[in-house]
Amino acid sequence: MMRRSSVFLALMLAFAPALPQVAAAQERVETLRMRPGATQTTVRGIVIGRISASYRLEARAGQRMSLDLNSRNTFLYFNVLDPRGRTIAREQTQWDGRLPASGVYTIQIYLVRAEARRNRPAPFSLDVRVAGRGEAPGPGPEPLPGPRSWRVVGVTPDDVLNMRTTPSPRGFVVAEIPFDAGGLRNLGCQDGQSWCKVRYRGQEGWVNGRFLRPE
Repeated sequence: MMRRSSVFLALMLAFAPALPQVAAAQERVETLRMRPGATQTTVRGIVIGRISASYRLEARAGQRMSLDLNSRNTFLYFNVLDPRGRTIAREQTQWDGRLPASGVYTIQIYLVRAEARRNRPAPFSLDVRVAGRGEAPGPGPEPLPGPRSWRVVGVTPDDVLNMRTTPSPRGFVVAEIPFDAGGLRNLGCQDGQSWCKVRYRGQEGWVNGRFLRPE
């Protein structure tokens, strides 16, 4: 009997360190809903250790989101994920940006790893503002005329051509076009053919013109 108890106690001690790690992997998720006609709201919460707080908010492409995180703990930050789960803002306490797509955005509030190990509570308030009706981003340089449609060239079979919100490699990716796709409706190019605006399967955006040829 004594031997069985010793074995049982040894197993408990062996697995005990893993228990806090399971708890640390938890994430509190809430959905933010603003009152009809409202454009901003404030939420309050507490982050403890490695348990993050996440808020989901539905918004439309072209709207502008502004976030302001307030806490006495200077190691508390947030990330913003777009509807496809891509990070568009990382390790911020303040952020303002135009949204690249319609859908549900996620705001993750967390402590940096070194501070999370202290397992101390970090109260916070988060001011959220979403403005605009989803209008398109402001105009860029005037598009130039070109062929009616394009075909993708020069992209390897294991890669895609990124469609972006602006004519720049820093623009948000809104769609991935297959390496051999055709029928990209031409909406105009800039600087000859450095960047071209296209419509593909209902989505509009900018692509690098060196990967296009007229159909």
